[in-house]
Amino acid sequence: MKKTRREFLKTLGATAVGAGAMISGMGVVHPQAKPIVVGAPVPRASAYGQNGERGMILAAEEINAAGGVKVGNTMRPLKLEIIDTRDEEPGVPTSEVLLAIEKLILQKKSDVIVGGPCMSECGLAAIDLYAKYKIVDIVSIGCYTPGWDKKVGSDLNKYKYSFRESGSVAWYIKEGVDLLRQIKEKFGFTKMFISIDDSAMCRAAAEIVKNLAVKDGWEVVGFDKHPIASTDYSVALGDCKKSGAQVLFIWAYSPETSILLRQWADMEIPALPIGFIGAAEDPGFWEATKGKGAYTIVTLSETGCTPSNVTPWTMKYYNAFQKRWKVPPRSTGCVSAYEALYVLKDAIERARSTETDALIAALEKTNLPAVRGTIRFNENHQIVYGYDPKTSVLGNWVQWQDGQRITIFPQAAVMGAIKMPPWLKKS
Repeated sequence: MKKTRREFLKTLGATAVGAGAMISGMGVVHPQAKPIVVGAPVPRASAYGQNGERGMILAAEEINAAGGVKVGNTMRPLKLEIIDTRDEEPGVPTSEVLLAIEKLILQKKSDVIVGGPCMSECGLAAIDLYAKYKIVDIVSIGCYTPGWDKKVGSDLNKYKYSFRESGSVAWYIKEGVDLLRQIKEKFGFTKMFISIDDSAMCRAAAEIVKNLAVKDGWEVVGFDKHPIASTDYSVALGDCKKSGAQVLFIWAYSPETSILLRQWADMEIPALPIGFIGAAEDPGFWEATKGKGAYTIVTLSETGCTPSNVTPWTMKYYNAFQKRWKVPPRSTGCVSAYEALYVLKDAIERARSTETDALIAALEKTNLPAVRGTIRFNENHQIVYGYDPKTSVLGNWVQWQDGQRITIFPQAAVMGAIKMPPWLKKS
C-alpha cells in the first residue's frame, strides 16, 4: 500500500517547493512601498494544497511584475507568507491548524488571509478565528462543505470577514447529476453502480447523488463502499459486471483509485466510469495506469485546468501555469487560488484601501471576469457557480482520451465528445 502511494505521488510530480522559493521571485515592484502581506495557510502534504500554493505564487509573480496593487495613488507589492497547516495529514488536530493560522495573523502581521485550510472541520473552525481578529479571509483551497454557507449565513455580521472563492460539493453534485442526465439521454443508459471511499464526505455525496439520480430515472443496481487506500477492487468490479450497470459512478479521493481503474480495464467492465476520482484528476494518471484509465470521466472542479475557450483568461492562465511549473494545472485549487489574488487586487483597488470594512464592501460587489468565468459572491459570501461564464464560474468535467484530459462538460467549456470503451456497447 505504501509503495503504491509513493509511486503515485512520484508520478503526480507535486513535490512541495522550498519555502524560500515560494516567497521569492515575485518580481521587482517599488521596493520602497510597504508590501501588502498575504498570509497563505496551505496543507503542503496534500495535492490540493500544492495546487493552491502554485496558483497563488504564479498570481503574485504576475501581479508584482505588472507593478503591484494600486492602493489609492500608491503601487504596493504583494508579499506571500506561506505556512504549512498540515490539515490533511493523519492525526493533525484542528487546534494545531488554527495555531498555524494565528501565527500568520499575529507574528507575520498579515493584512489578509488567502488559501486554506482544506479540511472542512478546520475551515469551519477558522471562520471564528477570522471573526475574532477581524481579518478578511478568502478561502481558495478546499472547505467544500455546505456547512460553510450555513455558518456564515447564520450570522453574517459576525462572520462578514470570510469569503469562499473555492468550490462547493453541492455544486459538484449538481453538475454530476446534470451530466448523468445528458449521458442517459444521449446513450440510453439507465443503470448505475456506485462505488465510494468509506469516508463521511463520500458517503454523504453518494447518498445525494443516488437520490437525485433515481428521481431522474436511473436505477441503482449495486453499491460498493471500500476502505480508503484499498488495493484490490476486483470483487466489487465483478459485482458491477454482473449487475448490468452501464455507468460506474465513483466518489473516491484516494490515490489508489488508479488501481480500481486499471482493474476496470483489465476486467473489461461494461460500465462507463464517472465521478469525483482523486487519482484520475492528475496529469500523470495516464502514465500511472499505463493508458488503462482511458475513457474515465472525472471532475477537475475548475475550468482552466484543461484547455478551453471559456474566457480570454482561460488559455492565458493555462499556458502560464504550464510554463511556470513545467506541468499542466492539476485540479482543485490551481485556478481558484490563482484567481483569489486577482480578486483581492480588484477589491483593494476599487476600495482604494486595505482597511477591513472597505475591503469587505468591495469584495461583496465583486464582478470580475477571470479564468473560470465571472467571479461574484452570493449573500453568504460564497462564489456563484453556474453554466453561464458571464454571470458565474464554471466547473470542469473531462474524459481521458489518448493521454489527454478533454473537457466534455459543461457546454460552454466543451472541447470534445464523450467516447465509449470498445467493450461497452450503446443500448
